[in-house]
Amino acid sequence: MRRFLKLFVFSLFFACFLLWITGYGYIFYGLRATYLRFEKTAQIDDAKFFYNDTVFGSERPFVWKKARVYNNLSLSDSLNNLLEKNKTSSFLVVKNDELVLEKYWEEHLTQNNKSNSFSMAKGILSLLVGCAIDDGYLSGLDVPVKSVFPSLSFYGEKKEVTMGDLLNMTAGLNWKESYYNPFGITARFYYTKDLTDLVLNFRFNSEPGKSFVYQSGATQLASIMLDSVLIKNGTSLSEYASDRFWKKIGAKENALWSLDNLGGVEKGFCCFHSNALDFAKIGRLFLNNGFFKNKQVVSSSYIQKIKNPNICDFYSYGWWITTVNNYDVFYLRGFLGQYVAVVPDKNIIVVRLGKKEEKIDASNHSPPYSFFVFMNEVLKNY
Repeated sequence: MRRFLKLFVFSLFFACFLLWITGYGYIFYGLRATYLRFEKTAQIDDAKFFYNDTVFGSERPFVWKKARVYNNLSLSDSLNNLLEKNKTSSFLVVKNDELVLEKYWEEHLTQNNKSNSFSMAKGILSLLVGCAIDDGYLSGLDVPVKSVFPSLSFYGEKKEVTMGDLLNMTAGLNWKESYYNPFGITARFYYTKDLTDLVLNFRFNSEPGKSFVYQSGATQLASIMLDSVLIKNGTSLSEYASDRFWKKIGAKENALWSLDNLGGVEKGFCCFHSNALDFAKIGRLFLNNGFFKNKQVVSSSYIQKIKNPNICDFYSYGWWITTVNNYDVFYLRGFLGQYVAVVPDKNIIVVRLGKKEEKIDASNHSPPYSFFVFMNEVLKNY
């Protein structure tokens, strides 16, 4: 028995050593944050496991008015059952700038009222890029990545990889998106303590600007690129997000943006943490073509770029696009079913946050069944 224990301890130590020297040391962080919680992947309450920067809310926040018909219509039994099955924490509908439906499932809410947006952060980062263009920090979406990171090894020399390519998922990056493989690049990015090092070792395997391939790494490169430019101008990504965006859309609560390490860089491809009522204000900004109370936060021309995709018809600069009941829907989409959906023709915003969604392949460009169920019901009733 003693010999067996010695062999077991030695084998465990050797396995840990191998993980560390082969670059998989982040697995130990993943064990603490995910696997030892008996979870298979990242969760909406992960902010407590990471260092975070605070993105400060407004001192005079926008408060949603409740419509005369507020919560008059109950969810259908089929939709309510589906939302409960998928462990929904928040579901709300805004129509004509007023709350018409608001429902929470207390057992699924995060303790600090800050839920991980996951890839909804990609659309937030895109709007921050729009702000930086407006402020002159970036010359435009066509600014070359090489102008900030000249040492990166790009594919060929025919066409520069640009900020727009990164946001549009057309950068030609050598990357395979995977959410359940602990040894995959996506998990490595989520748990690593040095995102910048990983980014600066990127390789590209196809010509940019040609075809859509969903790659969180492309957004992270855009995030670090924007942060580098902002630092040169005396601010940082989280500070800029506070002063130039979150406060200006009337956010009530401070948000959190997870970092790779203490004093490190923001996880721009994910991990912006807030609540449904404040997330809905991003949808409101989109509906109002970049304006908040007659003050421009991001240029209307940038919103129009998002509304008019130029590579594929379902994704544009961090925002997804689909059609429900013949209405165009522009939406932020995050892992496990985080959504801010905007329907301009009906002046509607829908927010759904929660812990679960139908498992689909990362290459699936269409939203899952549950999205169409709740959007159909909302558009039918409102």
